[in-house]
Amino acid sequence: MAEAFAAEIAKSLLWKLGSFAEQEFCLAWGLEADIGRLEKRVSAITAVLSDAEQKQSKNDKIRFPNNFHQVRSIVFADSIVGPTCKIDFEKCLSEFKHLRSLELLDDSAFEAFPERIGALKHLRYLYFGINIKIKRLPKSIFKLQNLQALVVGCGIEELPKDVRYMTSLRFLDLSTQQKRLPEGGIGCLECLQTLSIGFCANLENLCEDMQGLKSLRKFVIINCGSLISLPRSIKYLTTLEELFIMNCDELDLMTIEEKNEEKIQPLSLSLRIVMFANLPSTTALPEQLLQGSAEFLQTFIIGDCPNIEEIPDCISNLKKLQHLEIIDCPRLSKRCRRETGEDWPKIKHIPKIEVGNDDSGEKTSD
Repeated sequence: MAEAFAAEIAKSLLWKLGSFAEQEFCLAWGLEADIGRLEKRVSAITAVLSDAEQKQSKNDKIRFPNNFHQVRSIVFADSIVGPTCKIDFEKCLSEFKHLRSLELLDDSAFEAFPERIGALKHLRYLYFGINIKIKRLPKSIFKLQNLQALVVGCGIEELPKDVRYMTSLRFLDLSTQQKRLPEGGIGCLECLQTLSIGFCANLENLCEDMQGLKSLRKFVIINCGSLISLPRSIKYLTTLEELFIMNCDELDLMTIEEKNEEKIQPLSLSLRIVMFANLPSTTALPEQLLQGSAEFLQTFIIGDCPNIEEIPDCISNLKKLQHLEIIDCPRLSKRCRRETGEDWPKIKHIPKIEVGNDDSGEKTSD
């Protein structure tokens, strides 16, 4: 019985991990290695769960074996093993002092992290991305100097400036109810390599000091319906290689452009992949940003941006561009029709071109 139960848990965990992976792959985050490591944990977790079920059938309280001080990873999943008891969770934090990874899958029963989480000085990975009940982060959490990856739940009201003390952070996936991200917080994370900001219904502006993200390689903005502008400091993220901006109804990409010609300076960027999707308020593409990546940009995807009227002239200068895809952009698609479109001369040098839905129902593909 216990083995069958544990097997079902393993299947459920793998399904959840698969779903998580699919979402991340859609954002082109490239987390194959991370997902692989998570899946390997399942085999180890299965044995523990099997043993735990046998003991729980005899005793209402699960007692941790003496050798559990060696545990490095814990996954809490309420929908699989039942509601997480706050007392058991706090006991885990006190017993497993050498944890490297802590994951709270599903919407766990507790509504706050205990202050003692700051004592997990070896913690590298903390995930509670689905939890909507945790509203605030304890101050002690910012003492986690070795934390490298943090995935924040959708219930968080604000991400405090103290996040700047997480100096080892490499991966940050956050949601917030703030209208504006303050300066002196995220922008101070010099080691951060991947930043995702998503599902922030109230967010109107990002922090202006993003040039401090000196190691940032991937930047994702998704489902921020109130976001109206981007800081111009984004143009100075010289290490940035991948930029994805999606589902931001009010966002005008041209807010990152310098309008004063006297202040316009040549940019030296490293963007390889750029994707803009479902940005109905954007009427033009940021030419300075694209031109700054002329020596690196290889893939450019534009989807569901119905009000973008034309391809900027700088596209013809992007000699490394290998793939251009334009989907659900009727005006733009019409101008990019093979041979006959007004913008065709600007893009004809690109090896792979996919253009669809220009009101004619046709799709052009080279």
